[in-house]
Amino acid sequence: MLAQERHRLILLELESKRQVTVVELKSLLQVSLDTVRRDLERLEREDKLQRVHGGAITKSEEISTNQAFFKRKLTQNEKKQELAKYAVELVQEYQAVSLNAGTTNIEVAKHLAARFDKLTVITNSLRIADILTSKPGFTVIIPGGYLNHEEFSLYGRSIEEEIMSFNSDLTFISINAISLEKGLTDFRQGEAGVINAMLKSAKQKIVVADSSKFETVSYLNICGLNQIDAVITDSYMDEELQVLYEQQNISIINASRM
Repeated sequence: MLAQERHRLILLELESKRQVTVVELKSLLQVSLDTVRRDLERLEREDKLQRVHGGAITKSEEISTNQAFFKRKLTQNEKKQELAKYAVELVQEYQAVSLNAGTTNIEVAKHLAARFDKLTVITNSLRIADILTSKPGFTVIIPGGYLNHEEFSLYGRSIEEEIMSFNSDLTFISINAISLEKGLTDFRQGEAGVINAMLKSAKQKIVVADSSKFETVSYLNICGLNQIDAVITDSYMDEELQVLYEQQNISIINASRM
């Protein structure tokens, strides 16, 4: 991975977590600790971060004012990173992958960028698209729609129709809530149509959701659990709850099995 690509991933990681350790960056970037330290030194000289003992923190003036988005982004972030690292194990070089908007898929996108050189990615998320601009070998497709300023994503009938015109090998669905009774639900008005379009056009349908999302319900119905192939979650998933889902023939892939 080129230095410029590493620097972009480091800054995106800081944008997500506000602080990061050299050990975490070593795992994300798949480079040595010395390389991570040199990268942090370079970025500090460019006034893009502040180094601290064992890692780095964001510059205070760079903190976003969009508190609603970033508060959700920071919630359960460690769990999201864990499951995202596992999720990309299902992907192969040269495949076509669709990612809807969502903070969990932001983590998936970071791991895709760190691991692969040639992918086609279809997304309605401007945040995800920005992450993938560091990968010249990626074909990034952003269907046209109207901008949701709170979610940094695109919605609308035209975007759903365009998504349906592609055949993706795999889709990762970032969702707000999952329950045995209601299936997948969400609070984002435009996201339901995008999610269903991605599910219909993908060969393999995977939900990525941290363990806090289970047995919760949001106010917009998306689809039943019978319309997905599996849910990838983190190692904090309650074992008894996981058994209940599996008894209903719902595949739960736990990141602890890595």
